Amino acid sequence: MERYCIIGAGACGLAVAKTFAERGIAFDCFEAESDIGGIWNPDSPHAVYGSTHLNSSKKLSRYPDFKFPDEMPYYVSAAQAQEYLRAYATEYGIYDRVTFNKRVTWAERGPDGWRVTIEGESKPRLYAGLIVANGHHWHPHLPDYPGRFDGEMLHSHDVKSKDQLKGKRVLVVGAGNSAVDILSDAALDGATAIHSMRRSYYFFPKMLFGKPTDAVIDRLSHLPLPRRFMYAVYKLGMWILIGSHERYGLPKPDHKLFEAHPTACTTYLDHIVHGRIATKPGIERLEGKRVYFADETSEEIDLLIWATGFRVNFPFMDDAYVLDEKGNSKLFIHTFHREWDDLFVVGLFEPAEGGVWQIADYQARLIAAFLLAQEEDQRRADWFRKLKRDANPDIGHGIKYQDTPWHKFEIQHLRFRRYMRRLLKKFGPCAGAEPEMRTMGETAEEREEAKLKLAS
Repeated sequence: MERYCIIGAGACGLAVAKTFAERGIAFDCFEAESDIGGIWNPDSPHAVYGSTHLNSSKKLSRYPDFKFPDEMPYYVSAAQAQEYLRAYATEYGIYDRVTFNKRVTWAERGPDGWRVTIEGESKPRLYAGLIVANGHHWHPHLPDYPGRFDGEMLHSHDVKSKDQLKGKRVLVVGAGNSAVDILSDAALDGATAIHSMRRSYYFFPKMLFGKPTDAVIDRLSHLPLPRRFMYAVYKLGMWILIGSHERYGLPKPDHKLFEAHPTACTTYLDHIVHGRIATKPGIERLEGKRVYFADETSEEIDLLIWATGFRVNFPFMDDAYVLDEKGNSKLFIHTFHREWDDLFVVGLFEPAEGGVWQIADYQARLIAAFLLAQEEDQRRADWFRKLKRDANPDIGHGIKYQDTPWHKFEIQHLRFRRYMRRLLKKFGPCAGAEPEMRTMGETAEEREEAKLKLAS
């Protein structure tokens, strides 16, 4: 089998490298930084905010064959996430298979394969296929408002520590998870914490019935009940737990539950009811250090933070390989090129509940199964070619999402992974055996001892 190129050794690229290594698929994996982890690598310029915790529970975040240790909390911190990814890379021998400090500057498909140019190299390298795992939470989207702001202005991407907030009058614009994380610190360490939203979203508590909320939703999603009925149950639960948004001074969401990505939070609403966060509508204009809002009020601000999301960006290749003219994915299940058998993307989706890494592992296994089928089982390879060219499976919530950049890649965690599991089953021997479960920090001797205990 010919050699493939994997771009990126973040959480998604690691899943591909590990799977390819296990299945005997030759590859080179290029990582621009000096360590694995992507946005979880604290030394990366795209590292997440220092106080960040995963918004998905560890059960639905972890790789299917590598458990977090029981002593770690339900929602792990950024440092614990990187510790886990490093342990995963070490456990499966991925470090030796990644070329670090090598940035891919251009990739182009030609009649003889993919020509991949590496920074500092004069000639491109030739590969049989390309697997893109560069992530999509690193290229900031910045809005444009009338006027000029004379204070400090940052995107949430560039806020790395709560030290940047201390003693300042902080305004955060946006309603996603980054926004509420930063606001929670600004409420305690800043002089003032103000939250501006052009539109409101549903705010989920992170725990429900003593369990992580995403795990509860995932368990309920297994029930053979109509989705309309389940959404009514979720809406009732939200009304009981949270109540009306207007009670918190928040605008009522202009959409139904799950038509937009909900925001997982615990402390944000608590800070509002204690007066530590003031809420405002959208911005009307900027004038010096004063910000004017749509309700005709204004505030003097020292630090304005745009928590306004990210744009999908492929700086090393033509976006048209993956996206249409409206920025929507052209790929089958956000993974496979419809016509070509040599271009794949991993991690280009947004789960409303649950994490990315677990699904990225299924994507990696499915890509490997297809590549092996092309070598070993043409009947199955032809079946999948037709499927990826024509099929549009329901991997979402079965409802129309809001027409915003944030929701172009929205999926439902259980529905997506169930569909990929069915495809893997249809690939038969090409999909390989189910991977063995391991636990972070567990020794080989401990695993063998656990097996013997289970067998007895």
